[in-house]
Amino acid sequence: MQQHLTPWMIESAYRYCEAAKHLLTGHDMMAVAQVNAAIGMEILLKSFVAVPNGNHGQVDETYDLDADLIKNAHRELQYAGKIAADKRVDKHDLLTLFHAVPADIRSRLRFDQEEEWIERYRNVFTNARYPYEANSPKGYSDTLVYVLGQMIENVVKWYREQGCRDPFIVYYGMTPAEFQPEAAKQADPS
Repeated sequence: MQQHLTPWMIESAYRYCEAAKHLLTGHDMMAVAQVNAAIGMEILLKSFVAVPNGNHGQVDETYDLDADLIKNAHRELQYAGKIAADKRVDKHDLLTLFHAVPADIRSRLRFDQEEEWIERYRNVFTNARYPYEANSPKGYSDTLVYVLGQMIENVVKWYREQGCRDPFIVYYGMTPAEFQPEAAKQADPS
């Protein structure tokens, strides 16, 4: 299992997901929503290969990525024929980041159920953020927004099971009425 929890990264992924959901309610904003969801997905997946490098244990903890995990995932996908043999490691490729997450965690969090979607939208961030470019996709989907939302739900539940006391994790999903000190005591009976 993961050696270190990264709740700030989970919160950041959540914020991009919420922005994407908000953009879906606007006029002709699905393309932008999809890119925001891709950024959120990238952050969420990277949270599982992040290693603290500063402000350890604090709300503003900072991280480096375990490059070896990402390189190993890249090689695994090359052997499987899902990445060209001559292609360099792409730290934005969602499928590579997905495979960098340890298999036991992917299974525990039911991420494996989302692999098809992650593979389908693996390059949204790099290919769709500039819609005026010739190679940009011509269609968009809200699927990644909803997949990301479900994955965040699973991660928050697991972080709570791990005893994470980060305020975002503790209060995630609570309504304003529930967001009271008494509710926090009930969430942590110790």
